[in-house]
Amino acid sequence: MSQQHPNVNQDDAKIREYWIKNVCDRDKNAQFKPKEIYDFIIVGAGTAGCVLARELIYCIPNINVLVLEAGGPDAYSNGIISLPCNTFKGFQVSEHNWGYVTQEQKIQSFVDPTKEILKNGFPYICGKVWGGTSSLNAMAKGYNNWAAQGPEYKIWDWDHCLEAFKAVENNSRKNPDETFKKFHGFNGLLHVQDSQNGIYDVMSGLIDAAKNLGIPYNDDFNGERQNGVGIFQFTMNNGKRCSLADSYLKDALKKVELSPDSKSGKVVSVDVKSFAHVLNIIWDEENKEENIAIGVRYFCNGVVREAFIAPKGEVILCGGAFNSPKILMLSGIGPKENLESNNIKVRKELPVGRNLLDHSGFYIVAKSTPSEINHWSNGAEIGIIHKANVEGKIPCKDDFFDENPDIEIMASPFSLSYMNPTAKLDNEQNKFDGIILIPSLNIPSSVGYLELNSSNPFDQPKICLNLLEKSDDLYRMISSLKLCREILKQPPLSTVYNVKEIGFNDDMSDEDWERVIQNNSTSQHACGTVKMAPESKNGVVNHRLQVYGTKNLRVVDASIFPYIPSGNPNAPTAMVAWRASRLIAEDYMRTC
Repeated sequence: MSQQHPNVNQDDAKIREYWIKNVCDRDKNAQFKPKEIYDFIIVGAGTAGCVLARELIYCIPNINVLVLEAGGPDAYSNGIISLPCNTFKGFQVSEHNWGYVTQEQKIQSFVDPTKEILKNGFPYICGKVWGGTSSLNAMAKGYNNWAAQGPEYKIWDWDHCLEAFKAVENNSRKNPDETFKKFHGFNGLLHVQDSQNGIYDVMSGLIDAAKNLGIPYNDDFNGERQNGVGIFQFTMNNGKRCSLADSYLKDALKKVELSPDSKSGKVVSVDVKSFAHVLNIIWDEENKEENIAIGVRYFCNGVVREAFIAPKGEVILCGGAFNSPKILMLSGIGPKENLESNNIKVRKELPVGRNLLDHSGFYIVAKSTPSEINHWSNGAEIGIIHKANVEGKIPCKDDFFDENPDIEIMASPFSLSYMNPTAKLDNEQNKFDGIILIPSLNIPSSVGYLELNSSNPFDQPKICLNLLEKSDDLYRMISSLKLCREILKQPPLSTVYNVKEIGFNDDMSDEDWERVIQNNSTSQHACGTVKMAPESKNGVVNHRLQVYGTKNLRVVDASIFPYIPSGNPNAPTAMVAWRASRLIAEDYMRTC
């Protein structure tokens, strides 16, 4: 086989050469090459980009919008992404994943300070596809902290955020009570529903086991309280996952009109270019005093292209917590030392890439007796949200009733297709019936950072998550893992379903837990790297999401979160995009 590799590589290179020549010749001989000019250029067709494109095209009259997406349409996944039970498998498709890998960490042991633990880097799932890495889970206190940064940040208080959450959501719960109606929307485009096909027997047993320990039942994790055990609602419609591409971007594409000014030939629409990798922001070089964004350079079909914004237009980065800061830094906005070390001209020194926040998670897998029910699983069906013990002990009943929980345990029927590829099962990766418990640290103290590795726009950034770098994070995770083991021992799991956990000893010490956790923890909710805060408080964007020291440039995605939401970031990201669309429309109409 090894002897064939050179020929294969030579064939690949030859095909690539023919392809590039064909594209270049085609462009050279084209008789009509219009200059790409749009009112708004959105970089990224993830959650934020999809919502923003749709809201802008319907909120602002007579505009056109260009969306540049490095990946392709979700149709390229052969249907995998639409399957609720394939949460992680869909993003193992190489075309739909950026392929990022985190940096290894050396961490001093908190249990035994004389020892050091090496935490290996791991593949980080980061969607590169229409809809992005596209569950509503929010706490009012968290958003009021956003608003507490100054009087101008009042627009991000809980009341304003709740308005946006409800505007995005289309909840189909039957006979909702008044409390449920207070926290949910019923007319948005993002479909949210209860499980349509029940849950596995063993998962019902998990709920009963949690109740046996005194954990209260909760029928709405996105309501007035988050603590307890219950069944998640799902972003699904007609049996399929409902991404923001399905609900928002595809609706945006329906609007195609000729501008009232017919002489201009302008079409009011949203254009989406797939497989378009943005390289950097184009600045107005004639104005030496200000950093005025006028467009972007991007690589598509083998050639570098340029797209520009019209007067009053904007470039809006929606690339997520890794790619938005990366594009800013490649364009000269970021930490001076990192930019200069990569020979990038510093246009504005800002702490881009700092404040990297994430939910650290861990997998516990347990076998059970074969289930008689073999129906379609929705993936993470059950949630247990609780307050952890800061000393690493099993939480007590008071912790279960604490309405400021900091741990979310997601539970799913066992399936290799649902497993995060970073998880290890110690050679137990056989097909069997069982459950997966995934405790996740919802309110971490540890903070990481992101930097450029080089000025090459195709290089991966240096991702330093610093997961569980703070002792309280570690001990709270140990506390939740001990709770998971205690739940698995409870009837009916231990009696009816004969549940047996895989890969753990009965007499594990805190030092054992620390070693296992540090070597196997994972995450996928990165945010905060383009922090929304006053510039004097390490902010990168202001309360209207405009990048400090620039004009015509905003960032709208999870990277602007000043504090990490206590739960999955998909819905909060959609909320931010909806709120941003109103701010952008206000500013645009004001200049008309």
